[in-house]
Amino acid sequence: MLKIALALGYYEIGGFKTVIDNLAAKLSEKGHEVTVYARVIRTKPPKDVNVIKASPQEFYRETRKHDIIHVHTSYPYLKVLADNNALDNVVFTYHGYAPWYEVPGTTSKLINLYLLIMYKRLLKKVKVVTAVSNYVKEQVRKLFNREAIVIYNGVNLTVFKPNMNINKQTNEIIIFNATAWNRFKGQERLIKYYRVIKRQYPNAKLMMRGNYQGNSEDIQVLPPMDPTELAKYYSMATFYLLVSSWESFGLPIIESMACGTPVIAWDRPDARREHILNSGAGYLFRNEEELLQAVKNVIENREELSQKAINYARQFDWENIVNKYLDAYGVIINEEIQ
Repeated sequence: MLKIALALGYYEIGGFKTVIDNLAAKLSEKGHEVTVYARVIRTKPPKDVNVIKASPQEFYRETRKHDIIHVHTSYPYLKVLADNNALDNVVFTYHGYAPWYEVPGTTSKLINLYLLIMYKRLLKKVKVVTAVSNYVKEQVRKLFNREAIVIYNGVNLTVFKPNMNINKQTNEIIIFNATAWNRFKGQERLIKYYRVIKRQYPNAKLMMRGNYQGNSEDIQVLPPMDPTELAKYYSMATFYLLVSSWESFGLPIIESMACGTPVIAWDRPDARREHILNSGAGYLFRNEEELLQAVKNVIENREELSQKAINYARQFDWENIVNKYLDAYGVIINEEIQ
C-alpha cells in the first residue's frame, strides 16, 4: 500500500475536480491511502474522497509522510517542494498551457508568462512528468524542453455509457453542450452556431448547462447535476456541439463518445483534433458551411459514428488510466505497483 498525495490549486466544479475525484477513488479501491490537497476548496467532495485545504507550507509539512506526491498543475505546491529540495517522490501532471491569445486581460497574460518561466525552471528537477494529451506533450517539449509521458484523463465508463432506455424522437435533433459557462468556453459562439443549425433544421433543440439568460423555448438551460444525470443527456443528444476556445484534453468529448454520441467541434489546434480525427466519431468545422455539412453527416451516419465513439472511449476507462499512473509511481519508488 502506498500513501499518495494528490494536489491541485482549486477544488471546484469542473474538469480538474472530476479527474481528481475519480483518480482518488480508483486508487483507494486498489488499497492505497489517498489524500487530496487544495489551496482553495469551493465545493463539497464525494464521501469517498478526503480533501484537505492547505497552504503551500502546510502542504509541504503534511506530504513528508507520503510515498508519492502527485501534483496537478499547481505552481505554489510545486515551488514549495522545490524550495525544500523535496522533489524526489513527485509526479507532475501538466494539464496544458492556454495560448497567449486565448488568455483575457493584461494581468492574466503576465501571470501566465511568469508561470511559464517558473515551470520551465522547476520541471527540470521533477523525475516524472505526465501530460493529459499528445497536444500537451508537445507543449511540454516545446515550452519546457523535456519529455512527458502521455496519460489521458479517464472517464467512468460504468456511468458514461449508452442508455438504451432513452426513447429518441427521430424527428427531433437534440444538440447538447455541458460546458458553456462563459466566453472562454464559448457560450456566445454556442448560441450563434445553434442558430445557424436551427435555420437549416427547424426541428433542432439545444440543451445546455450554463448561465444563459436568453428567452427562447428551443433552448433548455439545465441545472447542475450529478454524473449519472449528465450521462442521460449525453445519450439523449443527436450530437454534442463543442465550441470552446481551447481544450488541453476535452473531457466532454470523451464523456459524449462513451455514451455513443458523436461530437461536432469548432476546429482549434488543440487536443480536440486528436480525439475527433483518431476516433472517426465526429467532425471538425471552421465555418457555417462546414458546420451544416457536419450536421448532415451525423444525421445520415449516426449509427456508424455512435459505434466508433463507443469503441474509441474504451481506452479512457479509469482502470486503464490508474494502472498507467501506478506505472509512473513505480518509476519513483523503483518497483512495480499493483
